Amino acid sequence: MDSQDEASSAGDVLQVQTREDFSAVFRDLYAPLVRYARGLSSDGVSARDVVQEVFTSLWEDRSEIVVRSSLEALLYTMVRNRVLNANRNRKNRAENASPRDIEDQKGLGTTSADESVTAKHLRQRLSAWIDDLPPRRREAFILSRYHGLSHEEIAQVMDVSRRTASTHVMHALQDLRRQLDALRNEDDLP
Repeated sequence: MDSQDEASSAGDVLQVQTREDFSAVFRDLYAPLVRYARGLSSDGVSARDVVQEVFTSLWEDRSEIVVRSSLEALLYTMVRNRVLNANRNRKNRAENASPRDIEDQKGLGTTSADESVTAKHLRQRLSAWIDDLPPRRREAFILSRYHGLSHEEIAQVMDVSRRTASTHVMHALQDLRRQLDALRNEDDLP
């Protein structure tokens, strides 16, 4: 069995062979992948670097890459793995990493009836609640809700079963609903 037959049996050979194909994929997925990498690393500059490295690898290795389900899931997996490796390397190089820059503006004075202030307050709370989710649950939720990946694609990115990916998303939604219900009771919101 030659290598082409092996690739066909394992999955489909990558169909990004021309500059036009590559440009279309880059244009469609660069920004979402950077947002995803930022969510995993909290460092915007390195997030862009990681995504750039992934696209460079995609182009350089395009004749050898095998896509098992979707190109989008493959790219998210590549970004995830590189960010996790970079985080691990950063921790290994320095015991005291710089503190994560969290913009938590509690006590904004949201007693105003202005809807934009209430909406801003709710967005801040939601962001904090998402940050407080367990890491794998948060990752599955972000992939689902912010990046539009299916549970099958999330499973591939996170290297878990589809059922586990679905469970992570379901539990994240339950956790967020509980937080929202508590806020409604506390602030007497609709």
